[in-house]
Formats: sequence, structure tokens, C-alpha cells
Amino acid sequence: MSYVVYSIKGGVGKTTLSVQISQMLGLTYVTNDSHSSAHNLMPEGKGFLVSKEEYEEIPFDENVVYDFGGFKDTRINSIIKQAKKVIIPTLTSIVDLQATMATLKDVKEINEKIIIVVNRAKNNNKAVELKEYLNEEIKKLYKDIKIPIVFVRESSVLEDSLFDCEYIETKAGENRFKRHIYRNAIEDMQEIKKLLKA
Repeated sequence: MSYVVYSIKGGVGKTTLSVQISQMLGLTYVTNDSHSSAHNLMPEGKGFLVSKEEYEEIPFDENVVYDFGGFKDTRINSIIKQAKKVIIPTLTSIVDLQATMATLKDVKEINEKIIIVVNRAKNNNKAVELKEYLNEEIKKLYKDIKIPIVFVRESSVLEDSLFDCEYIETKAGENRFKRHIYRNAIEDMQEIKKLLKA
């Protein structure tokens, strides 16, 4: 099963999320972003770059998490169409939300199996208001589809995970202290896993 993590905006946590999902599910990581180095940090044979210079089209594979950068790339449409789910990450600013709605409009035309992930969310009322706002906007524009919205709480653990590209639950291992420190990130990734498998 392949998954796409995509937003037209950069800096919303696509790469962190893509790497975690690929490691969590044991899938290959593929990016079209030449400015990213995550593919080089992945275990051998598990990370690839499909730059425009080298690939006229992006090969589709069933066992891949595609991390599509914050720019327009016409090669991605066929991959999005075939993906089991498309994950659209966002942050909480109005600019990010507008970019999320624009990304949603693009994606919905070719694949309606979408999940919105609000990255770096804080445990406060703003997160709840944000979810309500997104739900209202989606309902107003697309009455016919239900889109799950989940939060990944703010965590230095997830940001740091890019240095070794290891799934955070694996990284915590059986160490009770580490599992306590990583618990929010582990819980959030498990919630995403359930939605991806559904």
C-alpha cells in the first residue's frame, strides 16, 4: 500500500511525517524535493530522490511513502490517484490553513481518501477551534466527503527523529523513561497508523 504526504506549502512537516510513516510501516521513502536530504539519511535501499532532472515520470510502487515537496509538480498526479491515502499536513497559522484548503482542492479532484494532519499542535483551545474551522470549511465546500483531521502534538522528539530516520517507538524501545518522554509522539503516530490502515 502506498501513501502520499503532500502540501503545496513548504515547512509544514511533510518530511518528518513521511519518514515516520515509512519507518512505522516498513515502507520505502521517496521524495521529489531536491532540497531535502532525508532520502540520504534513510537505511540503505529505503530512501530515494526522484528529481525532475533525472525522472520524466515518477515510478509508482505499492510499498512507498511519497513525500511531495512544497511546489507544483505535474508528475505527482498519477501517484496521488493510485495512493491508498493522501495525507495533507498543516500548521495552525491562517496562511497554512489557506494552503491546506488549496491543496485539498487539488487532491480531491483525483483522490478523495484524504487525511489532514495538524502538525506541532498544542494542547489548547486553539487546536479545537482549528479543527472546527477546518470541518466547517470542508463541509461548506465538499458536502459529499468526510475527511479525518488528527493532531500531532508539538514535540522535539519528532523533529530530532530526522537525524537518524528511526521510527520513534522503535527508538524508545523498552526503556520506560524514553517511552514516557516519547509517549505523546508515539500515541499520535499510532492514531495516524489506524487511519492509514482503515
